[in-house]
Amino acid sequence: MVEEDEAAGAVTGGGTDSLQKSRPDYFASLRGGRAPSLRLESSTDDDNENSAKNTSDEPTDVASSLTRTELSRRFASMREIRSSDDLQQVEVRVNNYSYHVPIRVDAPSIKTVINQSPCYVATNFMQNVGELITGKRKVGDTLGHYEDKWILKDINLVLKPGKTYLVMGPPSCGKTSLLKAVAGMLKPSGEGGKIEYNGISKKDEPDMVLQNIVSYVGQLDSHAAFLTVQETFDFAANCRIGTATTSKDSGGNENDLSENLTIDGLDLAVCRDTYVGDANNRGVSGGQRRRVTVGEMMVGQNPVACADEISTGLDAAVTYDISSSIVTFAKAAGTTRLVSLLQPGPETFSLFDEVILLAEGRLIYTGPIDEVVDYFASLGYKQPNTMDVADFLQSVATPDGATMFHADESPMDEHYSASSFAEAFQKSTRHDTILTELSSPTGGRWSNKQLDSIDEENPDGDDQNISNAIPEEIKDQYKNSFFTSTKLIVKRNLTLLKRNREFLIGKTIENFGMGIGMALIFLQSAAFPSGVNQSDKVAEWFSLGCPEDGFTDDVSIAYDKLLAGTYSSIFLGCFHILLGTLTGTPDEVDQRSIYYKHADARFFQAGAFLLGGQISQLPLLFMEIVAFGLPFYFIAGLAYEAKAFFIYLAILIAYKFALKMLYGVLVQTLPKKANVQGVGTFLYLLLTLTSGFIVYPVAIPGYWKWLFYANPMAWAMQGMASNQFFSSTYSGYVCERISLGEAALESPRGWESGGGGGGGGNFFFFFSYIFFFWFVNWVA
Repeated sequence: MVEEDEAAGAVTGGGTDSLQKSRPDYFASLRGGRAPSLRLESSTDDDNENSAKNTSDEPTDVASSLTRTELSRRFASMREIRSSDDLQQVEVRVNNYSYHVPIRVDAPSIKTVINQSPCYVATNFMQNVGELITGKRKVGDTLGHYEDKWILKDINLVLKPGKTYLVMGPPSCGKTSLLKAVAGMLKPSGEGGKIEYNGISKKDEPDMVLQNIVSYVGQLDSHAAFLTVQETFDFAANCRIGTATTSKDSGGNENDLSENLTIDGLDLAVCRDTYVGDANNRGVSGGQRRRVTVGEMMVGQNPVACADEISTGLDAAVTYDISSSIVTFAKAAGTTRLVSLLQPGPETFSLFDEVILLAEGRLIYTGPIDEVVDYFASLGYKQPNTMDVADFLQSVATPDGATMFHADESPMDEHYSASSFAEAFQKSTRHDTILTELSSPTGGRWSNKQLDSIDEENPDGDDQNISNAIPEEIKDQYKNSFFTSTKLIVKRNLTLLKRNREFLIGKTIENFGMGIGMALIFLQSAAFPSGVNQSDKVAEWFSLGCPEDGFTDDVSIAYDKLLAGTYSSIFLGCFHILLGTLTGTPDEVDQRSIYYKHADARFFQAGAFLLGGQISQLPLLFMEIVAFGLPFYFIAGLAYEAKAFFIYLAILIAYKFALKMLYGVLVQTLPKKANVQGVGTFLYLLLTLTSGFIVYPVAIPGYWKWLFYANPMAWAMQGMASNQFFSSTYSGYVCERISLGEAALESPRGWESGGGGGGGGNFFFFFSYIFFFWFVNWVA
């Protein structure tokens, strides 16, 4: 009982000096008492509400949901159906790695409306030019003075298979950058070292796809809200492993084995059929959603995984549970895991094998967790009794570390800076051991050369000098073909669309109501012949043979009303479609984080994502167009002809599709919703003004004419006008070899060429337009 009280006191900072000295025993007791194989079953669905139960003073003696023995057995079953087992054992070596970015040092420290305005930028540029003329500024600094800021500097690490590493350090120390560097998401600056995987770097083998070796788990939970946990893992497995990965011998499926193993190991089986949800839609709890984020990137069990700040937004109990699952997976599978945490609790800290400590981009310690306190004690830093080890390490390289510094027990007379800490570690025996390992051959290393012969002097080989060919599966850019990826994305998007019933119902009511409301403004104004708009007088005048003396003011007014009503109805329909596209585009920015996450992990080709996304939008587009066009067409009085009606709907669908591709470029290129809304509004104004309705085509200046011919709204309006005036409704009304429809199209509102822009030309334009902007979206 006394021993338990002492251990509890050590956690809270009240431990004795003897316990501080026997720190390995302390960490061992934490591992034995509070670190079962996986998340404890005492945790319920709502992790945050039950966190107090998991952090009680007494260890909870409950069997883990999946033991390490069971995990090892299931991992062995999965390996049996893999094409290669080489991927399960990968040693990562970070050799003198450095990374820097240019930072403008003379920029305003705080952005304001004034210093971000064009006038300020122009004034600042002229001032820089003046300094350039007087010799106070270099030519390269005309737009601003930039200096290189080291994000990572001279990092040396050896990451062994089967070990787990905790990456720590104060904010802006380079934790995320280190994890991204290991994941191959950063390139070293200049001659800034290299990172090798089983002895091969990306430079040595350009065909090596690091996403097949290293998984990266980001800080944010970006998921499709209306997919269940199971469906999220299904999609990840199909993309990361491939849809055709099955076993011919055992009949097993690697996708299913990997998915089920991950779901069970992360204790997500209880909510596998629950929507993932998000901030606006009810789903799994916050802790479970974080597990989904971790598991989605670990499906397929890549030999190395980097998890960045997995504790973001979670309490200590949930962080412990997730970290315990990651550690147990690594031990059972013999894989390498790097996890960065900001302020882990003592139980979580004790789970890991080694700690990597950074400060201002420099490595100040890496080694076993039970040796770190003694190492800093040798530099003169003592852990206070009121602070656990993780908090001590978090503070030691900050200005607060000066309060823990004892000059009489240190080689230096003052508090160490980050560079001083790095230099001290480089002189340590631990760093010498790392350098020795970096210079020695990698066990089971890969080679980018085929071994055609056996060394006659050493036919049996030496474990330290055996070279294996790089597994072909890590050279796969994507696990699925373009067609398969497109099919997966279409299926996923249609599932999401089908389940978002509130959105579908709202869109249907919105478009149907707008169709009726807007058409009532022009009630039967496009009808011909009709007494509502007095167009029957025009029909009567044509039937009399178009006598000159019969073209009275009443006929002239009726003719103008007919043209105005028809073109206004057509314009209003196109205007509504444009407005709907504008208002819906900013919401698509929220989905970019999901795309970026999947694209960085090589889930699918960018072209497949775009094509699949557009194909899956067709049902929604069709529903919107029919809900709006059906009441609008007949209430406004457009041609009562089946052919004309379906061509009208087809033109609206093609027009809507073209607008989606045009505004999609804004979604792909602009950083924020506000930017998309602002530029989209300007584009909306430009398309409206150059459509040929507000300003007649004949009145558009020549230097703006290209906007008219490149405007999808203009082509849609002229296509619908041609469809209307060339319909059977207007057939038979001919006067002096010109029909009423041709006369309407030759009016100032119509085509200058006189009735051009008929159906085939319009659809050819829309298909070309859609293809062009699909390509632009793909590039973006």
